[in-house]
Amino acid sequence: MIVALILAAQVDGALVLNGRAGADGLKAFLTTAGTHTRSLSPGAIGDLLRDTVGVDLLAEQAQWSLAKRGPRTLVIWHKNVGLSAPLSNARKARAALKTWLAAAPKNRAGRVTGNRLFTASGREASALLKSLLRLKPFRTTGLAWVYVNGRPPLQGATFRIDASSTGLVARGLVTPLREPILAGTAPAGCEGGPPGCLRAALGGTGRELLAFAFARLGLPAPPDSPALIARLLGIDPQQLSDAPSLPRALHVTATAEPPGPPGPALIGQLDLADIDQALAKLSPIDAVRGALAAEAYAAHLLYGPLLRNAGPLTMTGTPAAKGAAEIEIRLPVR
Repeated sequence: MIVALILAAQVDGALVLNGRAGADGLKAFLTTAGTHTRSLSPGAIGDLLRDTVGVDLLAEQAQWSLAKRGPRTLVIWHKNVGLSAPLSNARKARAALKTWLAAAPKNRAGRVTGNRLFTASGREASALLKSLLRLKPFRTTGLAWVYVNGRPPLQGATFRIDASSTGLVARGLVTPLREPILAGTAPAGCEGGPPGCLRAALGGTGRELLAFAFARLGLPAPPDSPALIARLLGIDPQQLSDAPSLPRALHVTATAEPPGPPGPALIGQLDLADIDQALAKLSPIDAVRGALAAEAYAAHLLYGPLLRNAGPLTMTGTPAAKGAAEIEIRLPVR
C-alpha cells in the first residue's frame, strides 16, 4: 500500500520519518559521521533541509508547529524536493510558510491544507506540490523508511532504516518487473581476500543488473552464469584522468563459480578504508589530468576521514516471493 501511494504521486524516491522520534536514529548516525565530514553533520543537513523544504527534520523548528506524531514524508522528483508533514497548529504554519516562500518565490511552492503542511523547491516545485497533494498520509511500522521508484528491470525497493551513533542498517525488499533477482546459494570464496567482493547466485534480473553495472563502469561484461564471484582486487589512482580512464584504474575480475553450501544468495563486502588508502595516493598535480582524477582527489579530501572510520560496507540477500529479493545493507561508523 505504501509503495502504491508513492508511485501514484509520481516521485522518484521518499524518506518517511514516523513522528518526531523518526529522525533520532538518523541524527545520531549523522552526528558520528559529522565528526569526520562536516558536510554530513546534522547541522549541515539541517541547513539543506531548511533551504529545500523549510523544516529541519532533524531539529524541527517551533514556528512550523509540526505535530509530535504522524509521518513526515520527504520526496525527490526530477531534482526537486518536497515535504508532507502533519501539523498541530495550521495558523502558525501558514505564517512560517509565507516567510519561507517569500525568501525564494521563483523556486518554492507550498500550501497548508487541513492539518497538513506541503512544501516543495526546485525548477518544477509547483508540479511536485500538485503530486504531494495527492499523496495521502499513511502509517508505518518502525521509525524510518526509504522508498525508491525503480527503473527497468526493477519495479522499486522499500527499506526500513535502523540508525544509531554506531552505524546504519537498511533491510528491505527489492522488486523486479519480470524475472527473479536471486536464485540459489552464493558461491564460496573471498574470505580475508580483496578490498571488494561480490558472491551471488543470480536470476535473470540479477544478471541483467550486474551486466548493467559493469557496462557503466566501462568493464568487460561479467560471465552470463547463474553463480559467480566478482572481485575488486585494487585501485590504481595513477590511471585516473577523465571518465574513460575508470576501467584502467579498477582491477576487477569476474568468474563463474559453482553454487556454495546453503546460505544467502548474495554476499557482498567493500572495505571503505582501502578505497581511501588508494585515493590518498593522489596529489593536486594528479587532479589536473582530468575531471575524474580531480573528483577522486576531492572525494579523498572531503570524505577520507569518514571512509577511514566507516565500514566495511556489507550486503546480503535472499530470494523472496514473486522474484523479489530481501536485502540487508550494513554500514558501521566509528
